[in-house]
Amino acid sequence: MPKNILASCWATIAGAGLLAATIAVHAAPTDKPGNAELPPVLQQAIDGGTLTVNKQFETDVPGVTGYVIERGGRHQIVYGEAGYLFMGQLVSPDGKNLSADYADKYMPKPDLAKVVEQLKDTGQLIQQGPDDAPLMYVFADPNCTYCHRFYEQADALVKAGKLQLQWAMVGFVKASSTGRAAAILSADDPLAALIENEAGFDEETENGGIAPVESPAGEIKTVLDSHAKQMAAAGGTGTPMLLYQQDGKWVSRTGAPGTPWLQTYVESQE
Repeated sequence: MPKNILASCWATIAGAGLLAATIAVHAAPTDKPGNAELPPVLQQAIDGGTLTVNKQFETDVPGVTGYVIERGGRHQIVYGEAGYLFMGQLVSPDGKNLSADYADKYMPKPDLAKVVEQLKDTGQLIQQGPDDAPLMYVFADPNCTYCHRFYEQADALVKAGKLQLQWAMVGFVKASSTGRAAAILSADDPLAALIENEAGFDEETENGGIAPVESPAGEIKTVLDSHAKQMAAAGGTGTPMLLYQQDGKWVSRTGAPGTPWLQTYVESQE
């Protein structure tokens, strides 16, 4: 499990990734922002495909320039220095995560309200909990250990009628994830199927408890793809990803936050 995504399952969303090992394969024409010369491989990417550079900025590291790149509606920060292009986190000598600061300052903020409306309109959601309880949308993979832990953390509040969850299933953690998500969504009673998956979850092997569908129907694949794109549009990089209202605005959180946090959230909505 990647250490930079605490309490969450890392998301490799098919068709939504920004940069792989060879950036030059994925690119698109755009005007070069700023005055610094772009690293050659990044310039080649811009000239050749579906990738754009939306922002260029100077970092705290002498000679290192940051770039906000976009592909397929998703954004990422990469860095250039002396013609080289590299990805990852910049951490200062005193341990400060500079990349987090740059992301907060330069990365476009996702329109979470729009994502929620899309989920309402096109999502095949699984409701758990009463209509009048505080609402939370959950992007979850059936093989995600931290999704399972979130399910357990929320269980008592849901059963007490204090929390409503709208589950948006995705499938990317393991090869069997799509089949298990399809099994849940195509069941006569999707909520019962979700409960079955969680009741039989094996944390040691990271496998859900429901048997995966071998050949998911095309419409189910379309739903899962739609959920993945909506999760990406919300800025999601891991599961579970939670969307909920705070002070009248939609906000997001990735990972299993713990029962005390959920209890505090519920009380804040009363």
